[in-house]
Amino acid sequence: MVLKMKTRNMKGLSLPIEMIVIIAIAVLVLVVLAAFFIGSFKQTNSIGDTAALGTGCNIWKSSACTQSASLINIRGYDPDGLGTGNKDYPGDTLTKACSKTNYDPTADQSLPNSCKRYCGCPQ
Repeated sequence: MVLKMKTRNMKGLSLPIEMIVIIAIAVLVLVVLAAFFIGSFKQTNSIGDTAALGTGCNIWKSSACTQSASLINIRGYDPDGLGTGNKDYPGDTLTKACSKTNYDPTADQSLPNSCKRYCGCPQ
């Protein structure tokens, strides 16, 4: 009879424990969903390496390729995240865009991996 009385008292305890576990799982799922949506709505202003290379090449060609690639800033290009949150960040350089896309910004134009050759600069 003592054994029956103990199990009878424990039956009422299982419902609140189960409910606490279900609520904890639901809260965890909501937190994960919120983190996912916050992360997906985070706005980045950086353009990709290939787009930056194209933009930088256009700027370089407009100056007849007389400027150094390291002096040409590409607005909106931030591959390293250095300008994140800084609206006045001028963008990274054409040298960086060339390097990131496997073109050598310092190579002679006769070489196939030359950034000048890719951009179509006159010899």
